[in-house]
Amino acid sequence: MIRLLPLILLALAGCATLNEDECRTVDWRELGVKDGRFGHPQARLAEHHEACAKHGIKPDERLYAEGRREGLRDYCVPENAIREGLAGRRYAGVCPAGIDRNYRDLNEAAYAVYSTRGQIDSTDSQIDSLENELRNKKTTDKRRHQIRDEIRDLDRKRDRLRDELRWRERDLDQLADRLLRGSGR
Repeated sequence: MIRLLPLILLALAGCATLNEDECRTVDWRELGVKDGRFGHPQARLAEHHEACAKHGIKPDERLYAEGRREGLRDYCVPENAIREGLAGRRYAGVCPAGIDRNYRDLNEAAYAVYSTRGQIDSTDSQIDSLENELRNKKTTDKRRHQIRDEIRDLDRKRDRLRDELRWRERDLDQLADRLLRGSGR
């Protein structure tokens, strides 16, 4: 346990959002802009506050909030909801009420595309692995028969997933067209 203590302390130190030097020199408004552009929730300020309190430094909450609002204007656009979802990042509910529902819907539709693509990739990997096992000269005839059955099942699964992906992509395109047309973009 004693040997693990330095690793535990290092891991905990890695959780801090800012180090002492950053706490002393940070432009709180710019940090708010950055956090807003990344879609971080308001609770992120509490994390900065905790990190800097260790060094006796208090964040400028007014400047941070002002910057974060500006950053959220860049973050809370429909195109970004799609980009974030397709990258596998879920929406944290940070956009203003008038934008929130559309942003959430677009992000969820894009995330569904991302998730389905991941399932297809996983299925492809399983098939590749089984095909490698099938090519192995040490694989028994009985196991080869099982592998062929498994590959057939996985092929059917992959076909279903590809159909699902086409539906999800179509749904995302239709939703994006409807919402982007409605926003004048």
